[in-house]
Amino acid sequence: MARVRQIVVRLERPEQLFTADPVSPTSPRYSEYTAQPAMETVRELLIMRMPSKQSEVELHVILPPDQMRDGLAAELTQAVRRWIKVQNTLDVELASAGGAVGRRLFILGFVAFFLLQLASITVKKLGDASDDYFIDALGEGLGVASWVMLWFPVQTFTVEVWRSNIRRRRMDVIERMTVAVFAQETLPA
Repeated sequence: MARVRQIVVRLERPEQLFTADPVSPTSPRYSEYTAQPAMETVRELLIMRMPSKQSEVELHVILPPDQMRDGLAAELTQAVRRWIKVQNTLDVELASAGGAVGRRLFILGFVAFFLLQLASITVKKLGDASDDYFIDALGEGLGVASWVMLWFPVQTFTVEVWRSNIRRRRMDVIERMTVAVFAQETLPA
């Protein structure tokens, strides 16, 4: 049996699922669902909590009574599914581009690492012959700089691409999400 995860979102208008209002942090209306589009917050919540692939997700949107209308739940469910498909497409393209950039930067970073390491070793050997602290510091600095040159390419090539892949794998759970709409007075038990 699939586990159902319910997420409750309190909004003033249905459109806030996809478009954030300009709300100042000093306003009492400011919340995690008004700071950015509510669906972005919901998506990040679900990705961080890693629902299983068998999980079903219900999004309970609580709206003022004047925003309620017939067919709103089905309309929002379809809109959420379209939104997720677009987000998946964007994530695939971003991961693909990030992976390509990471591969290029990894090669350049490795070449820079190798050259800086050679320079560091050469400078350190020169420093062995003398007691010059400047030469010692330069040799150590080149060694540290060589490792730093690999940091961004390795992070882009591994962590960022890996994170995008996890996001895409979890999106199929969100793509099956159903939306239920409730007036503020009739909250689900």
